[in-house]
Amino acid sequence: MNKLTGGDTGGAFLLTEIDIPPGGGPPLHRHTREDELFIVLEGELAFRVGEQTLHAKAGAVVFGPRGLPHTFKNCTGQRVRAMVFVTSPVSEGFFRSFGEPLPGTTAPPPDDVIIERIMKLAPEYGIEILGPCPL
Repeated sequence: MNKLTGGDTGGAFLLTEIDIPPGGGPPLHRHTREDELFIVLEGELAFRVGEQTLHAKAGAVVFGPRGLPHTFKNCTGQRVRAMVFVTSPVSEGFFRSFGEPLPGTTAPPPDDVIIERIMKLAPEYGIEILGPCPL
């Protein structure tokens, strides 16, 4: 859910909140246009940034600079909430598109649908998918 859009920030950045179910997270990827900053609000996420693996609990901040492969995964049995600060609001449509509920529902789409959408939309947003999540 977008908290601040490009329209809100004069085109400076995007701030969005994400809800990650147990086992959820994106494939290993690299952004060519923007940096990402993650703030874990509730729960714990495992991150891979470059060659480094991190375990981030509520309150932790993790930086994913453009050009560096990164991913995250919820390795717990509980849902995790996090904020993502993206240094370009261009990716607003990307976040909005892969999280849209399936027709006729209001619930978030299942993980396989989200991954399918990520794979399809990534090139349009300058995101290179590098492989499955190694976590």
